[in-house]
Amino acid sequence: MMNGQPNNDLLSGMVFLAFFAGLGSFLLTLTRKHQHTRKEQIKLFLCALGVRFAASIFVYEMGLSKVLGDEDGSGWIYGLTLSDGWDRRRLGVLSLPEIWAEAYGQHQRGFQYMSGVFFFITGASARMPLAAMNCFFGALTVILVYRTAIGLFSRWTAVRAGWVACFFPSLIIWSAQTLKEPVIIFLEALALYACVNLKLSGFSVKYVLLCAAAIVLLPPFRFYAAYLAGAIAVMALAIPRMRARIGKGGSSFKTALAALALAALVAPLAVSSGYLARNEAVLERFTQLKEIEKFRSDVATGSGSGVDSGYDLNSATGLTMAVGVGWAHLLLAPFPWQLGGASLRMLLTTPELAVWWWLVFVGLIPGLWHVCKTRLADAQPMLFFVLGLGLLYSMMFGNVGLIFRQRAQLLPWLLIIAVVGLERRALRKRLNREASRAAPVLVKAAGAAPPSPCSWLSAGASK
Repeated sequence: MMNGQPNNDLLSGMVFLAFFAGLGSFLLTLTRKHQHTRKEQIKLFLCALGVRFAASIFVYEMGLSKVLGDEDGSGWIYGLTLSDGWDRRRLGVLSLPEIWAEAYGQHQRGFQYMSGVFFFITGASARMPLAAMNCFFGALTVILVYRTAIGLFSRWTAVRAGWVACFFPSLIIWSAQTLKEPVIIFLEALALYACVNLKLSGFSVKYVLLCAAAIVLLPPFRFYAAYLAGAIAVMALAIPRMRARIGKGGSSFKTALAALALAALVAPLAVSSGYLARNEAVLERFTQLKEIEKFRSDVATGSGSGVDSGYDLNSATGLTMAVGVGWAHLLLAPFPWQLGGASLRMLLTTPELAVWWWLVFVGLIPGLWHVCKTRLADAQPMLFFVLGLGLLYSMMFGNVGLIFRQRAQLLPWLLIIAVVGLERRALRKRLNREASRAAPVLVKAAGAAPPSPCSWLSAGASK
């Protein structure tokens, strides 16, 4: 803070933006698998990074944060305090593993520790450099959307899913702020990207290590996401492919081997570090209906966007209704009738909602049907994650603003599926156009000229 005002330091932020632009572009050149689309991906990454940093300028330099709210703004300040404490203790770079290990002893303080490590290494002490780092993770998430889509589907889907993710307002605004969301979404996307590649190609040391690293880094940020990602990764890899491709008869064995290797890496780390024991009580809260009901009630009261459904989760009917209402809000909220007396922050979501509702009904629903029908075995990690996290959030639903924020964790995968649906729609239109053009040609080839639209008039005149 300087003179009671936040120390944003835009100039320093722009310097770090240039650094992260170079770092990201360099990282994209290291993968041999995507060499033929490297330039396209670098262009997409730089555009996503620039758009997100421009949004950061609007949020912090032009006062948009006053409208959006800054509930998690204390995270970067706490990180700065941690960094100053480590400096006073005269710790060095070699102490970073010990410093980061402390984050696992705290409850979801990962972003504070990450901010502290960032300030400790770089010597920065302002908000915009940290915002540039979050923009970096948000832009890398866009690349993971592109790469996951091109691995599972087609380049048509990958290009459009990548650019939609690049400019989708929710993904931009969360990445533009100094919140933990962009880091969480990136780690989840990285774990699922590696898991999808293991499902497609079988055992690979690179992807096993990549998936394990993402899962191990998740607990300090959002512990239940780590448990869910780990369980889904092992389960999706352990399930045999019912329709193995020709020439890949050993794919089921290879994916099972990958699941075993992943479990062998993650489980000992979780047990030996004591993290499971420290969070056992917290984890139990998410498995008890009474605790879930209490959470729903807490987030529904004292907030303008709270929704008190009043369903009894202990009854089958109440649980079914609660999950159904939660899923509806997770996919579509806020609804038009909730915007009448809404805050300005909620009203700002209206343009995105118009696009999102169109994507859901035109692309997502038919796309989901097509994915389940044709690529279910390969897309299992993605579908299991959406289903698992979506079920958890739907049961915990009690606040429109909160579930709108939680939707961002699912958006990368929902956008891919929606674009798959749009591809099928575009393909049907193209086939219909080609069929209509081919019809007159086929008639002529059969030796009969197509009737003139006014032939019945000329016939009548001759009589």
